[in-house]
Order: sequence, then C-alpha cells, then structure tokens
Amino acid sequence: MNILLVVGTFISSLIGAFFGKYFGKKGENLATKQDISEITQKIENVRLEYAKQLESTKADLSSQLKTHGFRYEKEYEILNELTALLVDLRDVCINLRPIIESVDSEKTEEQRKEEKLIYLSNARRNLYLMREKKRPFFPDEIYQSILKIDEIVIDEAVSYKYGDSHDDRETRKNYWKEAESNRKKIIEQSEIAMGIIRDRVIKWESLANSETGK
Repeated sequence: MNILLVVGTFISSLIGAFFGKYFGKKGENLATKQDISEITQKIENVRLEYAKQLESTKADLSSQLKTHGFRYEKEYEILNELTALLVDLRDVCINLRPIIESVDSEKTEEQRKEEKLIYLSNARRNLYLMREKKRPFFPDEIYQSILKIDEIVIDEAVSYKYGDSHDDRETRKNYWKEAESNRKKIIEQSEIAMGIIRDRVIKWESLANSETGK
C-alpha cells in the first residue's frame, strides 16, 4: 500500500506537472494572441488615423496651392502691366531731352515741347491709374518705388518745360547737365523697381514649386 501510495503520488505529481505546464503554456499562448490582437488593432487604428490626416493634409495643400496659384496668376498680371507702363513712362521721360534728336522742322520748339509733354502726361496717368486701382493687390515696396520714379519724372518735366537750351553758354551747360542727371536717376530707379518686381515673381514661383514638390 505504501509503495502503491508512493507510486500513485509520484504518478499524480507527474500528471499534475504535465497538465500544469500544458495548461500554463496554453494560457500564455492565449495571452500572447490577445496581446497581438490588441496591438494589431491599435496599429490598424493608428494607420487609419494617419491615412485620414494624410488625406486632410493633402486636401489643405491642394487648397493652398489653388489659392496661391490664383493669387500668383492675378498678381503676375498686375506686375506685368505695371512693368510695361513703367517702361513706357521711363522711355517717354528720357526722350524729353535726348542727347541726339531728329527734329521736325515744320514744328516750333514750343509745339515739340507741348507734344512731348502730352505723351509724358498720358504715360504718367496710365501708370497712376494702374498703381492706384491695383494698389491692394501688390506689395507696398513696389508701390513706393513707383512713386519715387514719378517724383523724378515730375522734376524732369518741369525742368524741360521751363528750361531753354538756347540761353547763354552756362545756362545751356546746366540745362543739359540736369537732363543727364535726371536721365540717370530715372533709369536707376526704374531698374530698382523692376528688380523688386522680379524678386516678387521669383518668390511666387519658388512657393509654387515647393508646394508642388518640384
């Protein structure tokens, strides 16, 4: 009996140990599967959330690109026209007192002056209307640079209107010296204004390229 009891106890211990390990292992496997399932679900949730955010970001970028593209297109049109009018004004102004000029002998000097000043007045007015009507749609830096050009143009127009190239030698010298000075000023200031416009266009192009990934 004692031997049977010992043997029985031993066998029971083995069975208990075996099934204990078995069920213990099964429990571990179950827990591991549950953990994996939870982790997988969390990963899937994160992936879905990321996908939603990605689509939202793409939509925002697309909207910004369309907005910037529309703004760039409109501003470009304005800047393009401003540049053309600026060049017209510059050329008319420096042509008031050119170094070499072909003169219509059938017209008096006063008539020629009046004709040139009318051309200048029209060029000033065209640029004035454009810059004032479209002022909210382009940078103030460009606006201010155009105003500086207008100041030089007015100065040259007044000097041309009331000056006389046929006075005494010293007066003639000052007349042409002033003409040359104003010519240089308007050319320099025009280059500054067009440089600012050019930088603005480059900035818009860089922004558009960065948003499209180019």
